[in-house]
Amino acid sequence: MNELIVAKFGGSSLANDKQFKKVKEIILQDKRRRYIIVSAPGKTFENDYKVTDLLYKCYCCVNNKNLFENYFNIIEEKYTSICSNLKLELDIKKFLYEIKNDFLNGASKDYILSRGEYLNGLIFSKFINFTFIDPSDIISFKENGELDNETTKKLILNKLSHIERAVIPGFYGSTKNGLIKTFPRGGSDITGSIISSVMNAVVYENWTDVSGVLMADPNIVKDPKNIRNMTYKEIKKLSHMGANVLNEDSITPVEKSKIPINIRNTNNPDDIGTFISDNLPDDDYIDTTAGISGKKNFSIITLEKSNLIKDGLHNLFSIINIANIPIEHLSFNLDSVSLVVPDYQLHKCESSFINKIKTQIDESSITVNHNISLVGIVIRNMNKFRQIIYKIFQNLSNQNIKIKIIIQPSCESNIVLGVEDADLCKAIKLIYKSINNPVLIEKSNTYRNEFCPAYLNVLSE
Repeated sequence: MNELIVAKFGGSSLANDKQFKKVKEIILQDKRRRYIIVSAPGKTFENDYKVTDLLYKCYCCVNNKNLFENYFNIIEEKYTSICSNLKLELDIKKFLYEIKNDFLNGASKDYILSRGEYLNGLIFSKFINFTFIDPSDIISFKENGELDNETTKKLILNKLSHIERAVIPGFYGSTKNGLIKTFPRGGSDITGSIISSVMNAVVYENWTDVSGVLMADPNIVKDPKNIRNMTYKEIKKLSHMGANVLNEDSITPVEKSKIPINIRNTNNPDDIGTFISDNLPDDDYIDTTAGISGKKNFSIITLEKSNLIKDGLHNLFSIINIANIPIEHLSFNLDSVSLVVPDYQLHKCESSFINKIKTQIDESSITVNHNISLVGIVIRNMNKFRQIIYKIFQNLSNQNIKIKIIIQPSCESNIVLGVEDADLCKAIKLIYKSINNPVLIEKSNTYRNEFCPAYLNVLSE
């Protein structure tokens, strides 16, 4: 058996025993699905808890006996119910008892948060009769928390080359001294990508609760279009801008190995979903955009000073570096610079940060706008988008949505608009409508001057 598929199933795909049965049927339909990556159980209904969230609550209130017992009992009920309904001969309560003791004995946060995937992996491997592989044996982290790529590759090859079919929990691994270390939330995607790359899979399937990548968040836009084909670059941009389909860091391993990603729907397995690869089919290039996504809680810091780019930019970056403020986006000209930074990071040091700028960069004017959301639009057909951009700005203006900043890289493949947090959902709806129902308007000079005339003039050339 030469060809293999790595299939990752998310929390919604494995939320309860009914979902377990669906996943088993999907796996058995294609014998190439040999390595299965599993997440912790997600929500079964709207007001339900995700297991990882429950584990975190238990970790935070371990010294409050009543709260701890309440949350842990919900976890125990979820897992015992799955095992009971599937009629598995697995003493899951023994594992739950061990984890409860680990809580009370001061286990690390990473260890605790990883137990959702660990338990689900044990159960699902028993259910489909695949070998269980603990990722702490094959995913290696350096002491500084970075993934040890070379060691991980060797461990995976040594272990999986002798195992025909396996279930592997996602989200975590271990350091060289045996401590459990987790990826960021959504890290099961990363585990699946790494396994796919090392084992040279023909495709990396990522099964979730939507039929592929949608052009916009379905919680914001009703029935958004499905995107059948995407490039690695496009999905990375959408993920970075807030789309929740794939963890951003999970794309690089398969991209380097040229392994396509297939986003599929566990609840609608006949849908082919979205294929992500290096290039698009010719027909897809006629589409105006690949998607729209957004994220909240940023600030815009604007600094103005004569000849700033010559006399003050170096000092500004030194101050930012010392304050340890990450820069999401940057826009500048000769006399001004605007920085988009996370709100939570700026709030920690805003007063001292501004004082240092006033002290070290003389005769400067500084303004800070909080509660900013970023809306990212990934563009495919710039010629069509140049026509539609006027309608986008008109619709936003008509709804009193103020654009705080416009950022576009020189590659012209995406544009980022800054709006107030309260306007994020409305802005995404209007942009989606403008792109998919483009009633073009006449391009008058009066209208262009209302919104960043230099930018609009470039688009209209």
